[in-house]
Amino acid sequence: MPVVTFCSFKGGTAKTSTALHLGACLAKYHKKKVLLIDFDAQANLSTGVGIEFDCLETMPLVLRGEKELKDIIRNTSIKHLDIAPANVYLDGIESTSPLAMDLYSHERLRKVLKGWEEIYDFIFIDTPPSLGWLTQSAFFASRYTVICVTPEPYSMLGLNRLREHHNSVKENHPLSCLGVLISFWDKQGSTNTAYLEAIEASFPNKVFEAKIRKDISITKAIFHGKPVFLTNEKARACQDYRSLGKEFLARLTHIQQTEKIETAVENLVTKKKPQKAHAGK
Repeated sequence: MPVVTFCSFKGGTAKTSTALHLGACLAKYHKKKVLLIDFDAQANLSTGVGIEFDCLETMPLVLRGEKELKDIIRNTSIKHLDIAPANVYLDGIESTSPLAMDLYSHERLRKVLKGWEEIYDFIFIDTPPSLGWLTQSAFFASRYTVICVTPEPYSMLGLNRLREHHNSVKENHPLSCLGVLISFWDKQGSTNTAYLEAIEASFPNKVFEAKIRKDISITKAIFHGKPVFLTNEKARACQDYRSLGKEFLARLTHIQQTEKIETAVENLVTKKKPQKAHAGK
């Protein structure tokens, strides 16, 4: 069961919309069971599926050990798509009791998600646009990341910082970037080549072929508290996210197969290494 964190170093990159609509796409069109984890105090992922902003049965209770994950999971309007909602109390939670006294508090989410591979095909974690405690915790709970960007300068400037943080996590935890997704894409943009080159410099060969075009249908869907697949299935955003869904599954399959081969080779090499002779022989 792949756990995937959706991240960015800047707000306004359609990170939350991507987590929601990719999850909805996999559930609706590919019959995958998907759990969305809202790990952002703004709770936009939660409101995007129609959960009230003042909902109290949320992730802060789970992190503090007052509730189990199963106690807060809610169904959504799409079959096979569930969510563990958030609220404003996620903000600064690492400074509150009992997390403030826990030297390994950043591993709580990872421990919470243990065992859920028997229930869901995917777990998607939506994080805040920062590299703070919440994002770090999500990285340690994940096997893969999807990095969200927009074709504008400030979004590109944060990529190097995100790459450095990503690599620092990889030193102690297996974490792979599945891809970089560009939203608000205009294929006629005069600076597209420069932006693609900037992404390639930070994350080589990771840009998704699928790109999400700007579409007012997404905004309208948010007001309805439903994914755009249920409010306007003919919208171009639906086409884009369905293309992303297919590419996401294909890329994940390829990466997992490559990892299995690399692991098998590594194990074979380890077994063939000659044993050191004992002293005196």
